[in-house]
Amino acid sequence: EDVFVDGCVDVITLMQKAGLATSRSEARRNIEQGGAEVNGIKVTELGYKVEKASLIGEGIILRRGKKKFVRVHL
Repeated sequence: EDVFVDGCVDVITLMQKAGLATSRSEARRNIEQGGAEVNGIKVTELGYKVEKASLIGEGIILRRGKKKFVRVHL
């Protein structure tokens, strides 16, 4: 299934697909509580989008909390 819409994917879907959250609602809660980061930048908006182009090659570091993080790339 293609998770990209207009060349972007929302961070909630990305967190769930990467295994950092078991559900979309858990991912949403993490963002609301300030526990999500993309490449060291705190994500505060639920509608935050990541471009497909930034996932190519090295990809991004997606982090939940202090100890859980993954590199996401295509």
